[in-house]
Amino acid sequence: MRVLLISALLTLTPALALAAPLPAPVARMIETAAETPGALAAVAEVARRTYPESLAEIDAQVGALTSRAEEERIARITSLRFRDGWKGEGQAGGFISTGNSEDIGASGGLTFAKETLRWRHEIKATGDYQRSNGAVSKERYFAGYAGQWKLSGRAFVAVAASGERDRFAGFSSRFTESVGVGYRLVDRPGLRFDVQAGPALRQTNYYDLDDESAFSARFGGDLAWTLRPDLVFTQNTSVFLDSVSSSLTSTTALTTKLRGDLSARAAFDIRMESEPPAGREHTDTTTRATLVYSF
Repeated sequence: MRVLLISALLTLTPALALAAPLPAPVARMIETAAETPGALAAVAEVARRTYPESLAEIDAQVGALTSRAEEERIARITSLRFRDGWKGEGQAGGFISTGNSEDIGASGGLTFAKETLRWRHEIKATGDYQRSNGAVSKERYFAGYAGQWKLSGRAFVAVAASGERDRFAGFSSRFTESVGVGYRLVDRPGLRFDVQAGPALRQTNYYDLDDESAFSARFGGDLAWTLRPDLVFTQNTSVFLDSVSSSLTSTTALTTKLRGDLSARAAFDIRMESEPPAGREHTDTTTRATLVYSF
């Protein structure tokens, strides 16, 4: 028995010798890093490489800080009223368009977003307007709401309602209501990709044709990719398929931070209608360059 005990002590002695207390300044540095989003992981990794004999203590501290931050986030979100916690973004700039209109014009928009434990909300309004030689050459307005009710895992229920006007696509108003299911295919730091599908109802009032209402099948995809902390690529696509007039809208954008809350954005829009009114093009494209202010 004594031989076994001595043998066990000899086995444990090297491991105990390798374990060393983490220096207090390093522990305080990790604690401070937790206050800056994205900094904790980088600082902890440096600490692990510098003090490999304190891995257990470093991992324990990081785990405690992460758990505390998550508890604080949940408590903060839970206490918010509906009008609280919204983040906004305003943009203004110019564009070059081809297709039904070929002109240089102005563009503006507002976006408000909020995320709770069960919901993601987004409210968006945009407008493009151009006059050339005293005549309107482009006029499009859009306002809409999109919501995601989170289910278990990455699945969600998607609801949306919008209204738009596009003179050069041939309609004075188009209202769309949709509901469906979605799934977050990719959910990693800096990379998110959602897909969704479901039925939709569209009511279109044309300038030169009879008004029409139609049930559609809606498919959508939303990609957000942070290439660098100051550079974000986004791609948003919606497709409506019905027996009257199918359509596709797609927006590709690259946003780079300039200073503080001010960013610059370059975007390219494609809008396609399978059955446009007579004399209208099937495809419109718009290239925008805007300044974006986040608040």
